[in-house]
Amino acid sequence: MATQPEFHATHCTRYRYRYSACRRCADACQYDAVALSEEGISINPSACRNCSLCVAVCPTEALAAADLPRIDILKRASGQSALTIACAPSGLKGDEVVPCLGSVDAAMLAHLSSRGVALTLAGTQHCSACAHGENAMRQLELHLEALADLKSAVDGDHWADIAVPASCGGQPSKAEHSAARRHLFRRLVGRGVDRITRPITQDDAPPAPLKAIRFARQFSTAGREVLQGLLDRAGNERQSPLPAHPAIFAAQVEAPRGCTACEACARACPTDALQVRESGVAWELAFEFSRCVGCGVCTEACQPRVLRLAPAMHHWKAPQPVELHARSKQRCDRCDRFFVSPEPADMCLACTGDDEDFASLFG
Repeated sequence: MATQPEFHATHCTRYRYRYSACRRCADACQYDAVALSEEGISINPSACRNCSLCVAVCPTEALAAADLPRIDILKRASGQSALTIACAPSGLKGDEVVPCLGSVDAAMLAHLSSRGVALTLAGTQHCSACAHGENAMRQLELHLEALADLKSAVDGDHWADIAVPASCGGQPSKAEHSAARRHLFRRLVGRGVDRITRPITQDDAPPAPLKAIRFARQFSTAGREVLQGLLDRAGNERQSPLPAHPAIFAAQVEAPRGCTACEACARACPTDALQVRESGVAWELAFEFSRCVGCGVCTEACQPRVLRLAPAMHHWKAPQPVELHARSKQRCDRCDRFFVSPEPADMCLACTGDDEDFASLFG
């Protein structure tokens, strides 16, 4: 019996950062069953049809569905030469049956194909008549498109083919983008395509208070580990750029000049991809690509609005975290402690605040 997805609040970017504009799950839902709030989301059980499309578009895996055991499917497929995945609404038989073929994400497809598993997606011929609607078809097309990008980046000419009935459109070429698909691209990313490649300016949104960031334990996602395992296995000496794509849950973060060392990005990051490293006299913000899921919450939380996601990933085989920004610490004239400041200063913020409080009381 189908069950509705389970929501894990501490994995959700909307919960971790109250001003997050992420709405991937709501946009993927054909039935308006997902309601957004500052606490994350809620699912209306009477409206949900258990298609699991919301599960497939969440980069932080804040949603999980018992009917879509992705890792279990990959384990069962290990060692097989062929696999048929069928969608439940079609009534067709398959080695694996999923709520919707649109919920089979790009990392799963790439993992199976790279392992030489000849994959057949059964049921796409019923997509046009399915209650899950156009969202399911377009989401599957995005996953197939992301698969093609991954295959190109890692020289995957030896990967096994994926059989998709022609009625679903097969693997679309770059020239086959329709206006509707471009619109879905924007919706699934959670912001316009142009916002991926440029930093948010002060005119776009005022900085949010740091108290808007909720503390929660950081984690890694199973899907990201599957994707990184695929990238790490790529044996080619030439590392081709991997284009940013809404169905590829990874990103390369860039930090041009303007970082104020507020650390909001690292606090908001759910997967510890952004890391603050300190010594007695130095401060550094580092980025670990293998942990980044491309959720973009760091760009939203960035107080000076300088952090951004790159349009392509050039260092997807980097084994160690890379430095984004570094500063030398300054020593406070009053308390003699070292502190980080974007500008030269004689006193740390705590001592500066003490001076202001003293002046307000005694003039």
